[in-house]
Amino acid sequence: MDAAYQEALQAYDKEEVPVGAVVVYNNQIIGRGHNVRETQHQPSGHAEIIAMDQAGETLGSWNLEGCTLYVTLEPCAMCTGAIMQSRVSTVVYGSKEPKSGCLGSVIDFTKIEGYNHYPEVIAGIQGDKTKQLMLDFFKQQRNKQVKIKKVDESMFKRYLDVRKKVFVDEQNIDPSEEYDELDILDHQQVSHVVAMQQNHVIGTMRLYCSDRTMKIGRLAVLKPYRNKKIASKLVRYAIIQAENNGIDKIELNAQLSAMNIYKRQGFEITGEIYEEVGISHIKMIKHIKTPI
Repeated sequence: MDAAYQEALQAYDKEEVPVGAVVVYNNQIIGRGHNVRETQHQPSGHAEIIAMDQAGETLGSWNLEGCTLYVTLEPCAMCTGAIMQSRVSTVVYGSKEPKSGCLGSVIDFTKIEGYNHYPEVIAGIQGDKTKQLMLDFFKQQRNKQVKIKKVDESMFKRYLDVRKKVFVDEQNIDPSEEYDELDILDHQQVSHVVAMQQNHVIGTMRLYCSDRTMKIGRLAVLKPYRNKKIASKLVRYAIIQAENNGIDKIELNAQLSAMNIYKRQGFEITGEIYEEVGISHIKMIKHIKTPI
């Protein structure tokens, strides 16, 4: 189980759910695995599947009879099915999985009649240790969650500071071009929006609504947080607001470097490339379908 736990730590470091597994045959580890679903975009990329596949390659057979699978978390339906189909003799797992475990928690596959093979199951080995690893992981993930919020008075200065860092300091836009008469909190047609993580403002957006048209502007994400879909979360927030408030279309003037962010959200190009404040832009639009 120590070796399986080390695999789980590798998953943790990759921001995968920290589950690790090893397959043992004749007192030798012949297969290792940890969760890779997120990093490899692999639906079957659970620790048990990876370890069993590697064990099969080592033995030159799909049949893992005589093998023991050690895994830090109670296997799910997919993995339990694979365990039984590959004839693993013994499963040793750490902590229970009350939401999807299929060796005693949600269901016990070994109690279902009709299968040709049932593994021996040993539960709770280093269970406290493996459970704590899972708790630590999900606490960390909750802390990393990005929340999209309307700006209130307590956030307004931080909101403007992020815009300054991105547009003024980084892109060399003159402050007189960046800030205008819409940058007040009580403007009836304007919503200022932020992306927040652990009470830090890491992204901004300004929405201006007039005549059933919404205009997105001042969308910025701090450099350390880019390529993490934060801009997409902000745009998605704008789309939902438009759908819920009778808006017919959303317009924006996209910097060329950000154009694909909007394309992925269904925006279309409606004009030619033009220069504004020394940066190439292009006009884009999205027509809104009111939810039924």
